[in-house]
Amino acid sequence: MPGSSPCSGACWKPSLEIHPLFITFQDIKMLTTTKMQYKILLVLVVCGIILLSFGVHQRVLQRHIFGSFCPNAEDPDSPLDAKEERSKVVPMDFLEHFVSLKEPSPRKGPTNETEELIKRIIREIDLMVPKVSFTHMDQTTSVGKSRASILNPKDRYCVGDNLTVHLDMFDYLGNRKTYGGDFLRARVHSPDLAAAASGRITDFGNGSYQVDFTLFWVGKVKISLLLIHPSEAVAALWRGRNAGFKYVSHAAKFSSPTQSIDTACGYDLQTTEEVCEYMEKKDEYPFYCIKPPQMSCSSMTHVASSFTRHSYLTDLERPLFDSSHIRAEIPHGLQDLDVLKCTNDSAPAKEPCKTGTPPLPFPGGYFYQNVWYPVSCGMRRFTSQDEINGCLRGKSLRLIGDSTLIQWMKYFTDTFKNLKDLDLYDEGWQKSLLKVDPDRNIQIRFQKHGDPFVGIARYSVLENPTIPEVIAQVGGNKHTVIVFTAATHFKPFPLHIFIRRVINIRKAIQGLLLRSPDTKVILKTENTSFQDQNFEKISDFHGYVQYLIMNRMLQGLNIGTVDAWDMTTAMASNNVHPPPNVIENEINLLLTFLC
Repeated sequence: MPGSSPCSGACWKPSLEIHPLFITFQDIKMLTTTKMQYKILLVLVVCGIILLSFGVHQRVLQRHIFGSFCPNAEDPDSPLDAKEERSKVVPMDFLEHFVSLKEPSPRKGPTNETEELIKRIIREIDLMVPKVSFTHMDQTTSVGKSRASILNPKDRYCVGDNLTVHLDMFDYLGNRKTYGGDFLRARVHSPDLAAAASGRITDFGNGSYQVDFTLFWVGKVKISLLLIHPSEAVAALWRGRNAGFKYVSHAAKFSSPTQSIDTACGYDLQTTEEVCEYMEKKDEYPFYCIKPPQMSCSSMTHVASSFTRHSYLTDLERPLFDSSHIRAEIPHGLQDLDVLKCTNDSAPAKEPCKTGTPPLPFPGGYFYQNVWYPVSCGMRRFTSQDEINGCLRGKSLRLIGDSTLIQWMKYFTDTFKNLKDLDLYDEGWQKSLLKVDPDRNIQIRFQKHGDPFVGIARYSVLENPTIPEVIAQVGGNKHTVIVFTAATHFKPFPLHIFIRRVINIRKAIQGLLLRSPDTKVILKTENTSFQDQNFEKISDFHGYVQYLIMNRMLQGLNIGTVDAWDMTTAMASNNVHPPPNVIENEINLLLTFLC
């Protein structure tokens, strides 16, 4: 196997195959129960993230880090350049010197087990991100020079066959890349059939990649290979994200019967003035605002935020984020495939998708005639008002998240004609929404998740709790459905903010399902998003890292997952707000979990 190393004893041996996700947390009742349970969780999460990143979809890493786990291993069958790369590996005990984690604010108390877990996860992810240096753009990955070929081509392809594409990446000078870490995206698609599926990408860490596809449908199939970011840009994005909090500025409004004052806020507020501290009692990273004279900290009512012009990129790195280098199609020259149905056997019926099932492989499904077909379970299509009303009768849905769940609310309004809007007297695009059907006792409510949330329009901090807070306040029963997403608004902030939030989401879900096992909890994952602006702050690379962390850290819980990342990757969505057919399939999967 290219770039791999034989291991034995205490030496960990990664695999290129997608394994069943054997790491489970079902025996751990609460993260905070005992110190021993927390240490078990720490080991499981770290191992899980490493395994997932090597086993699922896109591996943004350098395979030569295997030498860190197996420093004395030799593979006589591996290429020479792979052996040379292993000899350059930095020892594990040196990691503390280059992990780019922003340390907690001096105002925060001593580190605890949560802090240690966060640092350990970031340290392990840091191992997977390429450590590269270059002196000229010519030394970076070039789509025009890179090459693709089909491994073991066939004279005839049948539905259900696997297709493997090999990629060799070169720089602009025509030199073969000797390290991995390019952020790639791959899919097969048939535009005339409105059919598409994602590919699974393996990074060998030496400039070569393998892309595995499953051929799910009959017809002429095209292959699409995209370079989202070269490895040099990935390294710059990772360093910049964890360098600090300067991508976003915050301001707060303090109000009293006699006055209203605006002051500056932030997670790392540099000031000598008296400050108010928020969030710490919620077991979140503290957020500070300058305290107005003669006003209490509890008089802070609204917050607004916006992107700054600050950049952590060097002058050499900035051209990497020119639009011509983002989401570029690799001109592979591969012919379209004619896929046939080679057997009369019909596919066996699948059990309906339900919560608590093992996670799907990647890809977990495919589109055909704009309908999503999960690989491991059956998704129902709810096409009539009677079906939809019957499924939602007596249900109370709480949607907690961002504008991608506002798209769900719009779908409910446009599709379920019996729903009525109730005015909650809120303001702004991110305002809370409530729709009801009194005749069928249906309630659907949206509220934005708590900070971090980037938006110029002011929003009430008092009426927008975090996702863990909302879940913790739900009593739960068989009529209650919680749907949540945490994604784009976390990208401009250091990753430890996101990891802490996911830890707290897990705790809250565990508590909810202990007191009310009948409550349905559904995660909607990240969407692929804009690739034409603010690359440094909201790149899909940041979203992909969050996607991996969220999926891994919620393993073992009795929840359902709407894998929006897989869907939007398959559909080549280049907008954080995907088209209506994607939303319809997301809702149908949600309803399948409920009914």
